Amino acid sequence: MVCNFITRLFVLIAISSWSTFAFAKDPILDQILNDSRAAFTKQERPMVVFDIDGTLLDNRSRTLFILREYSDKELRKVRPDEAQKLGALSQLNIRYSLPETLLAVNITDEAIVNNAAIFWSQRFFADAYLKYDTSTPGSVNFVRTLYTQGARIIYLTGRDQPRQLIGTVQTLRDNGFPIGIQGTELIMKPTMQTQDAVFKQQVTNYIRHYGKLIAAFDNEPSNTNVYRRAFESAKIIIYDAPHSGNPPPLLPNIMPLKSFE
Repeated sequence: MVCNFITRLFVLIAISSWSTFAFAKDPILDQILNDSRAAFTKQERPMVVFDIDGTLLDNRSRTLFILREYSDKELRKVRPDEAQKLGALSQLNIRYSLPETLLAVNITDEAIVNNAAIFWSQRFFADAYLKYDTSTPGSVNFVRTLYTQGARIIYLTGRDQPRQLIGTVQTLRDNGFPIGIQGTELIMKPTMQTQDAVFKQQVTNYIRHYGKLIAAFDNEPSNTNVYRRAFESAKIIIYDAPHSGNPPPLLPNIMPLKSFE
């Protein structure tokens, strides 16, 4: 235990050039930083869990790139009007479901909607397209600050390992998140068929026996409910971002967060 503690201190000193700052925007972020720092001092092995899509990374930019590619490759010559509509899309137009996104720019033709869905699904979950994701404002600095203050960072995502491992690691790294170093861990679904909430429920058993969970962040109500049931003393945060339809009611003591800034 002492050896691991000293080794981790060495890693923290080695990356001390990372910027850290006090969070004055949302008090819950400061509370989590303080809790993590106190737990690390007591050698309680603090951990913080982060969802990726819709929490640390905004994947609307990925969908936007794919739809513009669909417009250029599939529509421009045969359906120029619809191609122009897709070309006018902005990231703010992107909804959780693809049909809702297309409806926002008045594209309702069933053939186009179906073809766009096929084109999108073949790319959205592919390693090569994950690089178009962008970090949510303030998330990189917050995660880095947590890491430098002793928290183990666990990225627990509904992305599946066969299709998205390489792209996920590269995107986290390129956006500046700590990844691939001591004190970080990426946990992904083993197959695409596994349901997200079921998968995250299973992983809570592993997390519970590893150390002290300080907080868990997710944008999906069903996932935050999973964490709330599993970790009575942790702070469970629902991040304000688009999520799947027909969500369950939130359990008590789940705290909302609009921004990491």
